[in-house]
Amino acid sequence: MLAALKSEPRIESEFNADEISDQPFGWNFPNWLLRRECVALIQEHENITFQANVSVSKAETRIDAAHITLSSGEKVTARLLVAADGRSSKVRNELGIDVQTMRYGQKALAFTVSHPIAHKNVSTEIHRSGGPFTLVPLPDHDGMPASAIVWMERSAEAIRLQELAPDAFEAALNKRSCGILGPLTLTSARTSWPIISQYTKQMSAQRTALIAEAAHVLPPIGAQGLNMSLGDIRALYDLAKANSDEIGSKAMLDKYHQLRHQEVKFRILGIDALNRASMLSSRPMRDLRALGLKAIYGLAPVRKSLMKAGLGVKA
Repeated sequence: MLAALKSEPRIESEFNADEISDQPFGWNFPNWLLRRECVALIQEHENITFQANVSVSKAETRIDAAHITLSSGEKVTARLLVAADGRSSKVRNELGIDVQTMRYGQKALAFTVSHPIAHKNVSTEIHRSGGPFTLVPLPDHDGMPASAIVWMERSAEAIRLQELAPDAFEAALNKRSCGILGPLTLTSARTSWPIISQYTKQMSAQRTALIAEAAHVLPPIGAQGLNMSLGDIRALYDLAKANSDEIGSKAMLDKYHQLRHQEVKFRILGIDALNRASMLSSRPMRDLRALGLKAIYGLAPVRKSLMKAGLGVKA
């Protein structure tokens, strides 16, 4: 039955990390592990107070400090407020920082599978109408190779897939995967979320820096979200270290915006274009997309520059 549903990819392109360094493109970590390690690090620092299940209810800034009221009723004053409270950031909204949002009428399904063919620690993206289908390597599950999958589709189709019985979903899943890792078996529940691209007009405000999804949201293509967030943190840390006597000053925060905003905007617009190309459904446009991807891959300097850009390395 699965063999009859198998569809073949029209063009295959391999981006090999060996072409640009002796290191892999990156490592995949489950969220629970990252959270555990972050909490462990926090506990090692006496000057950090961690408050679980507490959020910002009000934020105001003045020339000399930020004044924050927490949901617990506690009031906090600080020279620098770092907004890392997600795509619907309360801090960003309180301070009136505008965002540019692009909507696609698209959702992503996320789940895990096992399969008979080893993934060899290689991530695979399959681009077809509706959006990309991404397989991300995981450790073995019950003695079988395993992967996490992010499957992007137009919203109506994603909802239909989400509501399918497991057997029917697996049949659709195996057709969409082109049989690259053999028959896929669902090993988790299916979750879904809406896909948007979003970036702030400013990544800083008076006594405030925006990082991560408070500053930028993008489709899960090319594994850029976490890397961009780490780039924000690195830039902010370096500036704070170099300006320890003026942490949170206008000069420091203006510099942070200059360092990060153009790069963030460039990456979001690039991924936005790739996602829209992936959604094309007419045959002529799909043929044009295939030819474009083939041409890009065939030019070694362009291919290597794209790989370096994905890693955040300047060519």
